[in-house]
Amino acid sequence: MRREWVWFNHAGRYPIVQTSYAEDMDHLGVLRDKIGRFREEIADIQELNDEFRRAVRNGAVAQVAHGRRHERLQAIQHELVQLADLGRRAVSTEPMKEKHRSRRRVVKHKRAA
Repeated sequence: MRREWVWFNHAGRYPIVQTSYAEDMDHLGVLRDKIGRFREEIADIQELNDEFRRAVRNGAVAQVAHGRRHERLQAIQHELVQLADLGRRAVSTEPMKEKHRSRRRVVKHKRAA
């Protein structure tokens, strides 16, 4: 089961999507979806930044919007770093899990007299 909530950032331009997935969901698919949304958002920001650079004069509103786009790119970069760290931690815990699984033993308890 998948649920999504959508909010918009301060400028109202870029949606901020929070997705909730059930425990049995494909986590790799979730990451691919999230990265795909980041790619789309980055492409939109690049297009707007190109328009900003081509403009002969940029007013205060355009400069503020350009600054916000830069901040959003930094936020996306930060989120991608967190996802990469999460991936490294998930991979590095697998050997530990295997080690603990191999140590599992069936323990029989003595009955109380």
